Amino acid sequence: MTADSFYGIRPDHLPDFMKDPDSDDGRDVVKLRLAESRKLEAVSLHRFPPTFSAALDWESAPYEDRRWWDDEDDWARMAAELLSRYAGEGSRVAIFWGDLELPTVTLSVDAVVRHAREFLEVGPHFWIYPLDGSVLIECLMDGQVTVAAIPPT
Repeated sequence: MTADSFYGIRPDHLPDFMKDPDSDDGRDVVKLRLAESRKLEAVSLHRFPPTFSAALDWESAPYEDRRWWDDEDDWARMAAELLSRYAGEGSRVAIFWGDLELPTVTLSVDAVVRHAREFLEVGPHFWIYPLDGSVLIECLMDGQVTVAAIPPT
């Protein structure tokens, strides 16, 4: 079975706001095809070594910051803080999910901050890649958040 056969087949598992084409934030979401996702992964996520669980291997790669959130409100504050330097008109991020059945999406930084709590309902984990930046943010369901500069090729 290849990634082509199951990538993005469960968009119904995305956060509710991403499935609402009548809301401003829902219209802002772009669901990427596999080829588009792979291009973004190549310049971000795939520059780090994975572990057996698809999380990234931070024992083998340097990172800038590591934090833990305690609850949804704590995560929402942390997401707003981590993304504040990327916020602004036209600033977008890609969200990669730990489950390939969910399509990679791009959306505004502001929408991510507004809906940060909803991301935790999707799980198992996800990565945020600011398209105007050179960092990757990994969020694991145990509350661990790691921020790392993306290494050059």
